[in-house]
This record gives sequence, C-alpha cells and structure tokens, in this order.
Amino acid sequence: MSDSSRDTAAGAGWGDAEQGAYRQLMPGRVEKISWLNPRLLWAARNGVLASWFGDPTGRTRGRLVAQRASAGAPADKVIRRTEPDEFSFMVIGDTGEGDEPQYAVVPGFLRVSQGTSFAVLASDVIYPVGSADDYETKFFRPYRDYRAPIYAIPGNHDWYEDLGAFMRVFCGDAPPPPAEPAPRPPGRAWLRSLLWHRPRPDDDRRLTQARALRGDAVQQAVQPGPYWAIDAGPVRIIGIDTGLLGVLDAEQGAWL
Repeated sequence: MSDSSRDTAAGAGWGDAEQGAYRQLMPGRVEKISWLNPRLLWAARNGVLASWFGDPTGRTRGRLVAQRASAGAPADKVIRRTEPDEFSFMVIGDTGEGDEPQYAVVPGFLRVSQGTSFAVLASDVIYPVGSADDYETKFFRPYRDYRAPIYAIPGNHDWYEDLGAFMRVFCGDAPPPPAEPAPRPPGRAWLRSLLWHRPRPDDDRRLTQARALRGDAVQQAVQPGPYWAIDAGPVRIIGIDTGLLGVLDAEQGAWL
C-alpha cells in the first residue's frame, strides 16, 4: 500500500523536495483575503442577491453558450480527444487564493502529474470574485509548468462577475454577450440589477500578459462553454456548471 499524505511527505507527492521550495514560484506580493473584510463581502454580494431577488445565472449561461455556438463551438458541447486505452489525467478543485496554501501543493501536483494527458479544475478557479486580474497569480503562474491542457468548470466564485473572465480564459476569448434588457421598476429583478456586482471596464488589463505563462501549444485547450463533456479514449468526463446557487438549469439538464 502506498503512503498516505496524512503520514509522510512522500505520500503527498513531495518526494525529496525541499520544504518551502514552492516560495520560488510565488509572486513577490500576495494579497491576503479575509472574509471578515466588509469590502470583500460587498464585492461578493451576487450570491446573496441571487437568493433574495432571483437567480439570473441560467439566462446568462444560455446567452454565453449560444454565443459560443454561433462562434463555431460544437453543438453537442463534447470535446473529443484521442487517447490510448490506458491514460491518466489530473483532477483539482478549489485551488486557493493565490497565497502560500495554494502554491505549497504545486510541486507535489507537478510531480504526480508527469505524463498525464490533461487536468480538470473542478470549480472555483478564482477567489474571491473571479476577476480577470487575479488569473495571473491564481491560475497561470502556479500551473505554468504543467505541460498539458487544463479544462475547468466554474464555481459560484467564478460567477460573482457573471463568468466574464472564465469565458475569456477557457472558452476561446469569448466576448461578453449582449446584456439583458433592463428590468422595469419596481420589482425584485429591478432591485437586483441596481445592486448587482459587475466587473470594472479595465479588469482584464493584465490578462494578455498573464497568458504567456501558459502559452505553449501543448498547454492550450478551448471549451465549448462552462459545461461540457470530454470524450477521451474509453471514458467520458462530464463537467456541470451549477452557477451561483448550486442549481442545474433546464437547458443544461436537457443537454445532460
């Protein structure tokens, strides 16, 4: 039986790596996130607003998927990969806040992922609110040395800015879809639209530069949308997007 990560460093994939070597991967300055910070709670308000005034996630997702389809994404939302009968892939999720706990496991991840065909990042790619400016330190930099594509499904934190940055990074640089018509006052939808958190107009200023950190051809992948299936050799992997409130919308359910 192999060692457990509860018992030895080797069981966690560290091997003989020097403790603390991950610090060399980190940026010089790391923003500390505190969920007791009122400013951060206000930025992350969309989940609460959706639960109080109605969740617009399904309609937004429908517009995003329709836009990807019009751009040529496969209608069945299946990513087809040619893999042998025996292959391996990585699954990671809730990867962290761009601080030491996230980077500390990167050397182990890189060690055990050698020879894998791709990775699946299973929700909450970017804390706290899915901002485009956070992708450099929380996605591209920590996984710059992973020599294979990374596919992702969004979590509720990625939806706090209407999934705009996620779609740009993972779905072929998809532009934001046309906005919904403004709801008429008064009503719950109107109140929600007044308070809804949206990205800043300049929120993607660092994204192009950050992409160079995972710019090699072997690292590239384009998804048909925030939910998808991967046909890879003998296995089909299905990624479901449950939005802000953990709900499966009717359109996605029909596809599934």
